[in-house]
Amino acid sequence: MSGVYEVVAGWARAGFLPAIFVHTFMIRGLLGALLLGPLFGGLGTLVVARRMSFFVQAIGNAAMTGTALGLLLGEPPGSTWAGLYGFCFASAILVTFVQHRGRVPSDTVTGLFLAQTLGLGVLMVALVSKRFDIHQIEGTLFGSLLTLRDQDLAILLATAALAALAGGLLFNDLVLASLSPSLAAARGKRPALLDYVFVTLATAVVVSGLKLVGALLVLVMIVVPAAAAQNVASNLRQFFFASVALSTLAAVGGLFLSGFLPVPTGGAIALVSTALFYLTLAWRPLRRRREVVS
Repeated sequence: MSGVYEVVAGWARAGFLPAIFVHTFMIRGLLGALLLGPLFGGLGTLVVARRMSFFVQAIGNAAMTGTALGLLLGEPPGSTWAGLYGFCFASAILVTFVQHRGRVPSDTVTGLFLAQTLGLGVLMVALVSKRFDIHQIEGTLFGSLLTLRDQDLAILLATAALAALAGGLLFNDLVLASLSPSLAAARGKRPALLDYVFVTLATAVVVSGLKLVGALLVLVMIVVPAAAAQNVASNLRQFFFASVALSTLAAVGGLFLSGFLPVPTGGAIALVSTALFYLTLAWRPLRRRREVVS
C-alpha cells in the first residue's frame, strides 16, 4: 500500500489533488470512499425496495454493542472486528428468524430490535467507557479518518468483491423476492432463504463501512442516495446506477469536507447526501416540465 500512497501524494504535490492529500490518512479515506460509495449505493437500492431502512439503523446500533464486546474480550481498540461482525451477524439472523416465525409484522419486529440494540448499545458503551478511553470507540460511532487503517481497507475491499459477486448472481432474485415473494416462490425461488442471504450481505456491507461513516449515520449513507436516485430515475437500471453515482459523490464530497474542516467524516457525508437529495428533488419537476414542452 505504501506505493499507492506515494503515487497519490505525488499527485497532490503536483497540484492534481488538493494539498491535504499528501497525508496518508486522507489517501486512506479517499480509497475507502471510492470503495464504500458504490457498495452502499448498490445496497441502498435493495434496502429501499425491500423497505428495510430501520433494519440498517438497527445494525448500526448493534455495532455499538459489538465494539464494546470486542474491547471487553481483549481485542485491540480500533480493530474490534470479531465483536462487531459476531454480534451484528447474530442480531441480523435473529431478527430475520423472528420475522419469519412470529405473527408480528416485520416492521414492528425491526422496531423492537432497533430499540433493543439501541438500549443495549448505550449501556455497553457506558460500561466500556469506564475502562477505556471513549475516543477509542468514537470512530465507530461517528466515523473518523484518523482511525482508518490498511486492515480496514482490506476488509472493505474483500466485502466489496463479495457483494459484487453476490449481487451479480442474485440481484434479480432479490428484487423479485422483495417486490412479490409469492411470485418469486411460484418461479421456484426461495424467498425466506433469499431474506437470510440479503440480511447477511447487508450486515457485512454495513459493518465494513462503519470506520468511515459511523454507526449512528450509516442509515443516511445507504438510504438517502437511493432516495435521491428515485427522483431522477425512470427504471430499475437507472435507479441502480444513479444510486451508485450519488452515493460515491456523497462519500468523496463528505471526505473532502471533513478533510478541510474539523468535523467527523460520517456527519460530513450525511450533509452532502442530504444536499444531493434536495438537489435531485428540485430537478425532478424541471425535468417533467421539459418533457411536457418537448
